[in-house]
Amino acid sequence: MKQYKYIILIALAISGFVFYWFQIRLTVIKKNCSWITYIVPADPGVTKEQADFNKKALDQCNSQPPPNNGIKMFCYQKDIEERPPKSEKEVVREATKDEYDLCLRRQGL
Repeated sequence: MKQYKYIILIALAISGFVFYWFQIRLTVIKKNCSWITYIVPADPGVTKEQADFNKKALDQCNSQPPPNNGIKMFCYQKDIEERPPKSEKEVVREATKDEYDLCLRRQGL
């Protein structure tokens, strides 16, 4: 038994590496690819003063007569209602089939 000590240790090391590479590593990659995490950015919100200012600007834009070519100018409607601020948050959802397959390809599977 003493004469095969190094051979047994090398065989255990190789079999441990093979088990990790073909079982544990694959399980971790598949688990990580099953879910998509993304950040929803913070929304500063709209104060009452900003909403009133935007409404006045929209009303002023809409009340202007069209220029000489007769084409009415497009007035962009900004936030005209008050909205509270929202903080940044992390959203986790299940990956679609295409996202899952792409993630697996990126990981080399």
